[in-house]
Amino acid sequence: MAGDKTPRVFLPAEIQFMIIDALLQDGCSVASFATVSREWQVIVERHNFARINLTTSRLADVDSMLRRNRHLVGYLWFRVELERYDCTKCAPSHDWLGSNMDNVCVATAIQDLFSTLSTWEPNGDLLLDISVYSPSDSEHWFKYLTFGPDTPSDQCSWKEIAGQAMLATLVDGRHQHGWYATCRSHHRAPIEYAIKKVFVEIMGEGPFDTDEQEGQWWRQLPLVPAVTGVLLRQQNRRRWKAAALAQMFSRFPSLREIQYEPWREWDI
Repeated sequence: MAGDKTPRVFLPAEIQFMIIDALLQDGCSVASFATVSREWQVIVERHNFARINLTTSRLADVDSMLRRNRHLVGYLWFRVELERYDCTKCAPSHDWLGSNMDNVCVATAIQDLFSTLSTWEPNGDLLLDISVYSPSDSEHWFKYLTFGPDTPSDQCSWKEIAGQAMLATLVDGRHQHGWYATCRSHHRAPIEYAIKKVFVEIMGEGPFDTDEQEGQWWRQLPLVPAVTGVLLRQQNRRRWKAAALAQMFSRFPSLREIQYEPWREWDI
């Protein structure tokens, strides 16, 4: 066999596709296999760029990261991570459960997101999944919380990692917030303010002084014609205001699908 040839060259196309499919189903990283051949590169890039996980810190670089593969993106999970909090703030016994820093963080993230996506040309379906949470939400009274999408295991490998991270949190051996090892103590249900903390209203106490100011802010956001669907999942306990949702949806002129999974409100 010549030194510049590899065994792959002699494999029928059907066998090559079976190998690629097995690698994709395995859930491992397949980015390195894009260098095998042009055919493999096309398949791997279509898989890797179909679903994008985007944080606020990476938003400024998203266009340079996607480059010519922007047209492959069909699902965009935008994660707005709020500031962490310790045990002194996990169940604050006062009405103002959010922080002004959190409210500013959300407004800034939404502003930057819309500014970035407004430059994207419409190209098929694009589902925008927005999550607003603090990493500390799953570190106190609600250690079972996860924030990722319900993606089939053959499409991404985050589930196993997330599960391991949650287990590590649960087995820390400390008996606090109603937990002991991996079980919740029957006599320690979450207290009222702990529940209100994770279900707090998004931008409910700022950063705008009045509803009119907030409405004006939403209306000045650029239109985003590339987005055709919006997903607001139940995994995110924090609640969007109805007026805010109406304003948000109005900025998507190509919107055809809304999947909103609110929690039922109840008095405690």
